[in-house]
Amino acid sequence: MKKFQYHQMIKIRPIAKGRPRFNMKTGNAYTPARTREYEKSIKESYKGPMFEDQLLSVKLRFTVDGTELLIEPLILNPNVEQPKSKLTSDIDNYAKAVLDALNGVAYKDDKQVVSLYLEKA
Repeated sequence: MKKFQYHQMIKIRPIAKGRPRFNMKTGNAYTPARTREYEKSIKESYKGPMFEDQLLSVKLRFTVDGTELLIEPLILNPNVEQPKSKLTSDIDNYAKAVLDALNGVAYKDDKQVVSLYLEKA
């Protein structure tokens, strides 16, 4: 199998995803408009392929000029059985919970973290 990767610089200044807001009348949660607009801009800027049914490595580098994106399929050794992860949630949500929990314990604020490696096994 040929390894294919995609690299792109998305020239939109990064913003952090806003916390969900709640409609007091209905009790429904919604994403703040600023976050929706940012996510729409990122989606429209992406010029790469759709990677289907593959385990992926995604590297993001955030700067004031934009976001550098590198997506590449993981090529697993066919001679080694790879167990399927029993974790079903998005990997970033697991990380967010741990980073938030360590605020004031391991560091003053998780905004001090400038590099993060994630793996779901």
